[in-house]
Amino acid sequence: MDNAWRMIGDLVSNLTSVITGLLGLGVVGALLFGDFLGLDVVGNITALVDSLANGGVVGLLVLAILMSLLK
Repeated sequence: MDNAWRMIGDLVSNLTSVITGLLGLGVVGALLFGDFLGLDVVGNITALVDSLANGGVVGLLVLAILMSLLK
């Protein structure tokens, strides 16, 4: 059973790494080429930060949770 949870944890960790890398690629692509593959990566990040900032304490807690998941 521990092996299954370890495999699931490794899978989630690897997927998080891939998604973080794709997000970085999207930001660099948006800075270099403008609208990168029809996606507004920088606009989506800005909207996410804006919604968290307007959320008050709840937004701060969500931000803290997201940061802890990425570390």
